[in-house]
Amino acid sequence: MKELTVSLAYFASSPGDRRGDSAATLPVKALDADGAILADGAASVARPAILSLPDKTQTVFVRLTWPSGRAETQRVTFDEAAFSSVTFSDERISANEWSAWAVPKLNRKTPLVKSGSNVDLQLNRFKRAWLRLWKFSGNRWGLEKLKPDATFRNDAVWQLDLSLDQSPWLLQIGGSSVTWRFVSLPGGGPVRVLITPKDSTDPRADALKVIVTSFRTDAETLLEFLARDAMRSVETLASSTELATRLFAEKFTDPISALAGAYYLLRVDDRANIPARWFENLSQEFRWLPDTALVHCIHVLRAGGDAQAPRYDARALFAESLGRGWPVYGEGVALLQEASALLRRRDSPEKERLSFDRVRALGASKAWAGAAASFYGRIPDAPSAVQWVGMPSAPRRWRLHPTLRSSSPGITQSVERIALALETAAESPTRLVRRATRSLRDEHEFLLGDI
Repeated sequence: MKELTVSLAYFASSPGDRRGDSAATLPVKALDADGAILADGAASVARPAILSLPDKTQTVFVRLTWPSGRAETQRVTFDEAAFSSVTFSDERISANEWSAWAVPKLNRKTPLVKSGSNVDLQLNRFKRAWLRLWKFSGNRWGLEKLKPDATFRNDAVWQLDLSLDQSPWLLQIGGSSVTWRFVSLPGGGPVRVLITPKDSTDPRADALKVIVTSFRTDAETLLEFLARDAMRSVETLASSTELATRLFAEKFTDPISALAGAYYLLRVDDRANIPARWFENLSQEFRWLPDTALVHCIHVLRAGGDAQAPRYDARALFAESLGRGWPVYGEGVALLQEASALLRRRDSPEKERLSFDRVRALGASKAWAGAAASFYGRIPDAPSAVQWVGMPSAPRRWRLHPTLRSSSPGITQSVERIALALETAAESPTRLVRRATRSLRDEHEFLLGDI
């Protein structure tokens, strides 16, 4: 066998070491001239991938894949040697070191990947775009003053560093030409948010993209690939569930990373190798996280009549998850929809029906923010496929969610009716928004133009 060492020199594109976790891990594979996969593995800054190749191998093409789907390929020739090596570097994207970490998560054609530092995306178009920070506490969402630890800006991006306590958090963004939407932020430590104009020509794309990191490189890379259904890359990265199992096992050290492991293991339905008590402990010990009760609920539902099925009520876990706020990650939104579909009955009590309607509304109003959960709406309690623009004190109805515009009139009316009912049930949101913006506008509206 011949041996190929694949190394990463990815330093600028690491989010940093605010958690001491800065080594990016990415999937690599070796291809022959016909594109057949000879070997694959995962490479990081700290640990290169060692690929074993057939003895007759002379030339291979080594491909590195980013979460965005962008791939880099290098040609390697062995000649008569039994060993060779190749290194992938982020030199081309290191001009803006404080924002380079987000490039692998952006569109594969993002202009930020271009070499040089003079990328001008005309940010002044969005100087009146605003941010608001929401926290789930005392069984309700409330506005919190947005006080970044640090801010950065160039001609292409804005960036904010935040410190968040152990609670569910949502960042809301909007403006006169920016659809109001929410992006979930992981609580319990430092968070970095990057905002940049859209890098897609798709007319359905939001005017501003939001990328989030909580400095959990392995967990977030796993989730980014999951969010894009890139299962081959996920399986390579997870090394046959080894990474996911390790992340889950370390739940008492880092429950957010444990969620990434749990989400992967549920996606591939690998329940047999995971003790049921792991899901129970995650749910019971970290009640401030909505996702923990959710993954426990899905585990119970899928266990069904198994002899080892845990003795927990899936309905109670579903209600508990919704009672803690919205999931941190988009994978959780999909599992909420799965649980809702399995638990819904014709004779469900009214309270349960309202919960199922909330999940249906969340699914219909989903927005894109990579691995993070994101949805459209005016207030957190009422996700809405009806999209809004404008300042918080003067919201304007803009359009229906793009994916629903071609739906039948019956579906469209049903979605709009649910959105209206949820807003009505969410403590008169119009009055809430007006009161918050009238009395606290200067304190809670954070303008991007001020960075």
